[in-house]
Amino acid sequence: MKRATLALTLVLPLVLAGPALAQVTTASLAGKVSDEQGLPLPGATVEAKNLASGFTFRAVTKENGTFLLANLPPGKYEVTVSLSGMKPESQTLEVLLGQTATANFRLTVDQLFVEEVTVVGSKIIDIKSPEIATNISPDQLVYLPQRERNFINFAALAPGVYVDPREDSSRYFRAGASSAKQVNAFIDGVSYKNDMMEGGAFMQDASKGNPFPQNAVQEFQVLTQNYKAEYEKSASAVITAITKSGGNTFSGDAFFYYQDKDMVTLDKLSKERGLSKPDYKRQLGGLSLGGPITKDKLHFFFAYERNDQDRFNQVFHGPLWDSPNVPPELKNRLSQYATGNVKAPYESNLYFGKLSWQPNLGSTVDVSYYSRDEDERRGFGGQRVEEGAERFRITSDSLVTKWSAVVGSQSFNELTGTWQELRWFPSAFGSTPRQNYIGLLDVGSKDASQDFKQTRYTLREDFTTYFSYRGEHTAKAGVSANFMDYTIIKTLFPNGYYEYREAEHWQYPVLARLGFGDPKLAFSNNQYGVYLQDDWRMSPTFTLSLGLRWDYETNMLNNKWKTPSGLLSAMQNACRTYSQPVGGKTTWCLNEILDFNRFTTDGTKRDSYKGMIQPRLGFSWDASGHGTTVVFGGWGKYYDRVALNDIFDEKYRHSYKIYTFCFVEGACSNPIPWRPEYATPEGLAGIISSGQAPGPEVFLVANDMKPPRSDQWTLGLRQQLGSWLVGASYAGIRTYNLMAWIFADLPPGTTFNDRWSGQIPIPGYARAFKTTTARKSKYDALYLTLDKPYTADSRWGANVAYTYGKAKAFGPGTDGVIFALDYVAPQDFDWHPADFDERHRLVASGTVGLPWGFRLSSILTLGSGTPFTIYDASAGWNNFKVRFGDGRFEKRSFLGIKEWVYRSLDLRLDWESPSVGGVRFGVSGEAFNVFNYVNEGCPGWGTGFIPPAGESNPSFGKGECQFNPRRYQVGVRVSF
Repeated sequence: MKRATLALTLVLPLVLAGPALAQVTTASLAGKVSDEQGLPLPGATVEAKNLASGFTFRAVTKENGTFLLANLPPGKYEVTVSLSGMKPESQTLEVLLGQTATANFRLTVDQLFVEEVTVVGSKIIDIKSPEIATNISPDQLVYLPQRERNFINFAALAPGVYVDPREDSSRYFRAGASSAKQVNAFIDGVSYKNDMMEGGAFMQDASKGNPFPQNAVQEFQVLTQNYKAEYEKSASAVITAITKSGGNTFSGDAFFYYQDKDMVTLDKLSKERGLSKPDYKRQLGGLSLGGPITKDKLHFFFAYERNDQDRFNQVFHGPLWDSPNVPPELKNRLSQYATGNVKAPYESNLYFGKLSWQPNLGSTVDVSYYSRDEDERRGFGGQRVEEGAERFRITSDSLVTKWSAVVGSQSFNELTGTWQELRWFPSAFGSTPRQNYIGLLDVGSKDASQDFKQTRYTLREDFTTYFSYRGEHTAKAGVSANFMDYTIIKTLFPNGYYEYREAEHWQYPVLARLGFGDPKLAFSNNQYGVYLQDDWRMSPTFTLSLGLRWDYETNMLNNKWKTPSGLLSAMQNACRTYSQPVGGKTTWCLNEILDFNRFTTDGTKRDSYKGMIQPRLGFSWDASGHGTTVVFGGWGKYYDRVALNDIFDEKYRHSYKIYTFCFVEGACSNPIPWRPEYATPEGLAGIISSGQAPGPEVFLVANDMKPPRSDQWTLGLRQQLGSWLVGASYAGIRTYNLMAWIFADLPPGTTFNDRWSGQIPIPGYARAFKTTTARKSKYDALYLTLDKPYTADSRWGANVAYTYGKAKAFGPGTDGVIFALDYVAPQDFDWHPADFDERHRLVASGTVGLPWGFRLSSILTLGSGTPFTIYDASAGWNNFKVRFGDGRFEKRSFLGIKEWVYRSLDLRLDWESPSVGGVRFGVSGEAFNVFNYVNEGCPGWGTGFIPPAGESNPSFGKGECQFNPRRYQVGVRVSF
């Protein structure tokens, strides 16, 4: 069946050959042809020939002289306008991804005039779009400073978008007040949405790698807000990228970049801790090649990139290693484990291949394949010894076929078929029990192995037509079907986990954990989407963008799940009599506070949500009438989806049980006396079989849970000032239906300090939690942008994006699997600064051409920092308070402005030789954080803890890490 589905999705576009304008892969050129008196010229031929591929696209002007050249792959074109009796003339123009450029032509007997078009160099700049969009050009991808060749990093050039600069962190992007779960990324029109876990796209959770070969990316666009109805499964920002294609001449490149230990500065915090610089070496290499198979008809392109790193993690004894309380025999045993610098290798291989064919005028076929294999040894360092390492792997594979063609004279069609598999699977190397001797060493094998796999088969149809009715319309309609298969395998604590502490002289554990059972969850889900979009040019100066989208998923929430009968019976009989009244009563039963009909199911109560109706409206007004001053704005609804890992525990905790055992009085209410035989998994299993162990935790998903949704609105102004484009806009976002786990077993009236002991016990089970979608966020921002593209004439370009934003959250956090356990109930949620609340962010980039083949480029990044949570015990533990987002790191100065927590100036100097036989040789040197600014982050408990009166916390306000110290990198490149 799966083979048949694969064949259908990949071959159907070729069989049907349905002749299109794809919303995320192409550009358009529209306009009007008139004579000297301004009268329309019907029947004129407008032909655009791609200068690289030779592919030709043609349109004929209508009765009113208008034309539309849609479905244009972004790039440079020779545009020719001809009409019988007049001299044909040509103009070279460049169109950019996702933009509808407007060029009006005026023909005379002798010559051609191009009017009412914003041209910088040969690029046509679309300033009339209602979207807040940032285009990242091919030159920026090649010449701007780039530490690791991850094209996602350049998304930070867009206002309102943040990419974590830490090299060891997850390499994903986010925007506004939302987490990375709410973003999406499209490559050649194909969604790489990760339905299962953190990261939003590409399975980027915990990955330090590049998800896609940068030398295969031609350009990309970041849509911060107000994107049209064509885009699905995102309540936040969207990246849409297109890949390179071969042309009529053979071209390609090869590159190599190098960095080692001596090129990296040790950060200030590591120096204060007395740490030495670990060994390190990184090599980035790759090549690309494209060219003709048949001139003007069939071309190929291939790209490969490799990231090879020899990293070393530092393993060292804990602060209690020299304590006299350490038993000599234990110290002798732990001394056998290696400390110091321990090798942690990383490698990544990325492949991309593409065939492009134009069987006839206006019709194209693309077939592409992409593969990623990322492999790393990680999970150790600090007190965790090498024995605890895991093999961390991410793989991606995608095969895409796409047919697009002209239908008649004013319509286009595109049909896409995709097979895609994303996989994220860290695994343990050994199977020995983990023994964590707190303050000494943490030994034993990794206590978890996981495997997340997502398979997608997609069919997508997009149809575009251009017609006149009270103005000019570009109307689009599309439908998509995704057939999804999900598999999650989580094997946690299979060999036992034991935690020892100084209070017991590390002689026996304070607690242990053991997991066993069926760790697998697998099910299928079908996702359908349909949209209508009309860009209505009501007059030469006013355009209205009208869109409507509807999405539907058959099985987002594992709808066929059945609550175990044993659990249901236990909950129905769960009651407790308290010694003091709680909420006005002394006896409470669980069925009084929990809606069983809403939180339990027999496999039929969980209907798929049908309300993902998303109207979207935008406008642009050319106030000057010359395309130099444009007012724009819009409003829309955007739905996302619930990540599978967020609700995974509902089934998992019943099929794979995790038990926690407590052996010390005071650490829990009913400790189990320690016995030596408990030091093995078999011994812990004996406790379970004897009935002494507490039961598993209970997780209950609301049957009527709605997916996340955001309402967005925008109002802005764009102004062309010579070769500069200036933009100012207000952006507002309100996000709803954000999920969190909350206590399900606390009666009303439970106090904050009683939330861990005031539950109604469920016989045979531990604590119970339920979902709530009461969490929400709001974001208001002012975006200011300045753009001057690099041109051959001026030999310099610059881009500036400044964001002033306020992000607030209602309820806990905005990232990860959210547990609202610092609240008793959702009624206690309040508004506070969100995790991503950063008042000021400035990102500026620039490039200048220098004599003798040199080029200097830079990126300046300044951020005022995000908040951390205050844990306030200053009034005593009985009055303990959690103050979300109430702490801020110390601000530091840049150019006399003391407003910044993050500061970095990155520089790159390139030299490229003159062409010799079509071959160019180049070298580059890069410096990141040139001034070695201290950038503080990673807030922990100590960062925000205010102790009771009379006690002190020297760590208050200090981050647990410093990142992005000064680094250098050198590289070589050959191109032809």
